[in-house]
Amino acid sequence: MFGDLVTTSLARDILEQFLADGIVTCEDNNPDDGNAMSLALTAAYDDAVAHACNAPPDLNSTPEPKTRYRWGWPKFPTTPIDENELVVFLNTIADSALSTARSILKDDSLQPKNRFAPVDKNHVIRLSYGPDGEDMRPDFMVLPLTAFSDERELEVKDAYVNFTAMLLAGESKTASNARGGLIQVHRYMRGIQHARPSLRFAIGMSVGKDFIVLSRGDCSGLERIEISLTDGRGCIEFIRIILGIVLADKEAFGHNPEINIEERDVSLVVPELSAARPHTGRNTATSGTAPATPRTSSGRRSSRPSNPTAPSNLASVNQPSATSSTGITSDNTATGSKRGPDDEKSPGKGSKKQKRTAVFGAFVPVRVYGRKCTGILFTSVSIQGKGITIYVVVGADGGQTYSALKTSWQDVNFADRHATVLAKLSRAQPHHNVIIPKKLLDRLPEDHTENSTLGSIRGFLGDEIQKLPYPVENRILTVTTYNLQRPVAYFWSPHDFVRGVIGALLGHEYLCEIGILHCDVSENNIVLSPRRGGLGTLTGFDMAAVGRPNMHRDFTPLPEESEDEGTTPYMSIGVLKGDPHTHFDDIESFLYVLVLFFLSYKGPLEAEKLREARVRGFIQPVGMGRLPHVTTWPAMIEPWRSGTFAEISVYKSGLLSPQQSQRG
Repeated sequence: MFGDLVTTSLARDILEQFLADGIVTCEDNNPDDGNAMSLALTAAYDDAVAHACNAPPDLNSTPEPKTRYRWGWPKFPTTPIDENELVVFLNTIADSALSTARSILKDDSLQPKNRFAPVDKNHVIRLSYGPDGEDMRPDFMVLPLTAFSDERELEVKDAYVNFTAMLLAGESKTASNARGGLIQVHRYMRGIQHARPSLRFAIGMSVGKDFIVLSRGDCSGLERIEISLTDGRGCIEFIRIILGIVLADKEAFGHNPEINIEERDVSLVVPELSAARPHTGRNTATSGTAPATPRTSSGRRSSRPSNPTAPSNLASVNQPSATSSTGITSDNTATGSKRGPDDEKSPGKGSKKQKRTAVFGAFVPVRVYGRKCTGILFTSVSIQGKGITIYVVVGADGGQTYSALKTSWQDVNFADRHATVLAKLSRAQPHHNVIIPKKLLDRLPEDHTENSTLGSIRGFLGDEIQKLPYPVENRILTVTTYNLQRPVAYFWSPHDFVRGVIGALLGHEYLCEIGILHCDVSENNIVLSPRRGGLGTLTGFDMAAVGRPNMHRDFTPLPEESEDEGTTPYMSIGVLKGDPHTHFDDIESFLYVLVLFFLSYKGPLEAEKLREARVRGFIQPVGMGRLPHVTTWPAMIEPWRSGTFAEISVYKSGLLSPQQSQRG
């Protein structure tokens, strides 16, 4: 991570200058050796190169013992780590490293693009809420230079303190191990991904007593590098990371170049939070001066949305619709239907915490794979998984129609199967209850490196992926488009939802007739009709497989492995146990769609909010979070999505057994 921006040899030369300037110290347990510093630098460099190249040790040389030298950073804040002092330290190291690099390379064109910044603990970080109403406030962050209002003191503009602008979120812990900080950092990384689902990955940093950990999360999972600040190799890698962060383009922080992002002013009602600890500085990221006093921040399916008004009324972030201002109202904050930190009463007080309306700069997608984007319809981004995001895009007819554009990271083991399914669907006769997606990206190279997590993100070559000593999912980005429909969450009545399920069942029957097994029946893959009294439609073919026609007339399973298929809460008991997938398992999944629907919603949205959603084209307003009619699953159902496959199969079997029914 960021290693391609700063070479190991350049970092070694910078470290040598740091030693001369007293920025870094090195203690030798053999003080009589006059060449100690030269030997220490050589040992540090050789160690860094060996780790970077996975090179075997040189059997003809005698390496210096690592315990001989102890490196240190005199200005590093410790015991306890003050966040503002830490930011000053990181920016000072970045400035010194950049100045030294210019001198070494004789290149004055090197300019910083980003900066470390502290976080004001007195205020909530906008767009920081998780799905359950939690607020997340990192100890420090990395922002682009455009987020700073003062070039000398680098004072942060309050509008940029939100998760859509954040390039990196960090946590500091006065501890000798990384575990505590990593848990928080991973939460922040998920917060960044939820606020900006267009990112290919998210980055976080944990800083401890004498170490730093840099983490990157993509759809294949987490990877991280932990370096010690007390050994030479760690000092070299520390310089590479800090200087790389300052010099990096937005693509190095996960930005997808096929998605154009622009800043939009968004109004959001946020709570005033009492400081969890004393705030020692204003929201600045200075390079050498101590922070000052804090400041307070001021049926045929149509691809057109079911909206009787003109298509131009489909709102984007900077295009106000029926919602107040440019986003949401105070009763539709990210806390959703659950009590969040802004709903709790302050200790010893009888009133809720005060709220304020803040205007901040949200970075939102405006063009996705060459198509104008009006907003995000749905997202289930996560660290490890398919990372699905569905955008609403304008058709090629000048805005008369709208489509859904879906991006997802497909397991390479399913990539060929997915392509075969889409090809078969494209040749089949259209059906009113099946949405046939159209693939935008061409078939990817056989080595699975382009647009893949292990190739284009983690930098493995094709043969290296095959030789990995540990199992890691390699996922390939797929992009498809299809007609825009109404998500289940915007159901008008229970009967409206049931008609949606009936239509999806008819669509499933048709798929079985032509020889396609869906394998991922869930609420997210069922959409409702835009017409009153219309039937729903089945979509989402990421996990589908081709079988023989009329497979629903018997129970013949698929002729290939089908384990781990589907969305966990909706998977059948048999598939959870590892049995081959049949159409009967899909029908069982429809049962769970029906059951979980009545456990997920308190009822339909209010008529006015349904109308507002229809006007928006069902896109999610920035910062909205959970819809107000969404509720929490009962404790006996919650394990359906949090347990292992074996545990979930036991839970479901027990819940549906006659004995359990009698106890209920």
